[in-house]
Amino acid sequence: MYATDTIAAVATAPGRGGVGIVRISGPHARAIVTELFRAETAPADWTSHRLYYGTIADRGGCAIDEALAVLMLGPRSYTGEDVVELQCHGGPVLLRQVLTLVLRCGARLAEPGEFTRRAFLNGRLDLTQAEAVIDIVEARGNAAASLAVAQLGGALSDQLADIRETLVQLKSLLEAQIDFSEEDFEVDATSLHSLVDAGEESMQRLIDSYQRGKLVRDGIRVVIAGKPNVGKSSLLNALLAEERAIVTALPGTTRDTIEETADFGGIPVVLTDTAGLRRLEEADPVEQLGMARTAEKLAEAEVCVLVLDGSRPLDADDQAVLNSHSGNSRIIVLNKIDLPRAITAAQVSALQPETLVLEVSAKTREGLDRIRAAVVSMIEAGRPQEHVSVISNLRHRDALAKAVESLRLARQSLAEARPPDVVAVDVQDAIDHVGAITGVVTSEEVLDRIFSQFCIGK
Repeated sequence: MYATDTIAAVATAPGRGGVGIVRISGPHARAIVTELFRAETAPADWTSHRLYYGTIADRGGCAIDEALAVLMLGPRSYTGEDVVELQCHGGPVLLRQVLTLVLRCGARLAEPGEFTRRAFLNGRLDLTQAEAVIDIVEARGNAAASLAVAQLGGALSDQLADIRETLVQLKSLLEAQIDFSEEDFEVDATSLHSLVDAGEESMQRLIDSYQRGKLVRDGIRVVIAGKPNVGKSSLLNALLAEERAIVTALPGTTRDTIEETADFGGIPVVLTDTAGLRRLEEADPVEQLGMARTAEKLAEAEVCVLVLDGSRPLDADDQAVLNSHSGNSRIIVLNKIDLPRAITAAQVSALQPETLVLEVSAKTREGLDRIRAAVVSMIEAGRPQEHVSVISNLRHRDALAKAVESLRLARQSLAEARPPDVVAVDVQDAIDHVGAITGVVTSEEVLDRIFSQFCIGK
């Protein structure tokens, strides 16, 4: 990246739309728009952050499109540099023409994430806020979007700043003890231990929030399993409110897994319909392959929905299904309650006392909301305290884990009465690990890896 470069890209999503935006950032942004944009008000008289109507024309004066243009002078812009946005009609051919004109005027095509990278390098965003930008773009549900917006607004940055301040205070006391050792200056050990504890507790709360944050951002994997012909595919279609899976009266219609994403109260949920499970000795070779894939999906699932047919008595195949997955992260669904009952939820609960049993009808869609609520509640049970930000990024969790480990080494050194300069080394490591999250301490390799995930234009 070069500070003297002016970059440009289409900033709106690929495809047709009512409006398409070409974004230009860098020292020559104003000169480029002056050359291409014809407005009633001369470009030299433009006011920053004000929209102007005019025409985009090539160097021969041939009009390309009617458009709106806005000049945002740095540092009051997204990147911190002079930025121009040309708001054109949203046809992909037209946008390519406009972008080509901009590039011919001296800009170069932006690399993936380069606008946001410049915002970071120019101090407009820290690294956690920059990463929140891509999380907003890729949010798969309301909760994920809210989490990313809070991070972009600095909620996580503020908590990390508080943690870093605690660690810096600890380091300063150790440094004072080192500097004034000849004067018998000594810091109360209780104060040092208190700061170590405070820093570790704050970081551990963030680490503990990761599992929920990851599920909110990436989605909960919910696998629907059961013996053939209990209504698994019908349940999938009902939860999706569309006919995604083929449903017939013939057992064993589903031979492979089907995955679709649904929204459960703002939480993205990846629903997987699976091949029917039954006793292995009764399954043909194709069924056995499907059952093997079902077992794999069950092992990967955050929540398993085990479906029983409420209109038929339980049999050995049903028992095989109930034995296929154990643990708290499962729900038993008694389907087909629109038909005469052969078994009740109370009877199933007596057999599986530790598992939630829900009665539903995939056909009439009765009870579907109870399934959605039960899945979400399993995730909400791990919600951290309200004043604690939720982290969803593996990089953040790993850096915090390394910082906690460094603090634990510092605590051990304090307990063993080691010299303060030895303790200070581990405390500085913890400070560096926390700083790596926000970008106070980072490397070009880390930045390249982060911003390569962005789309061009962002």
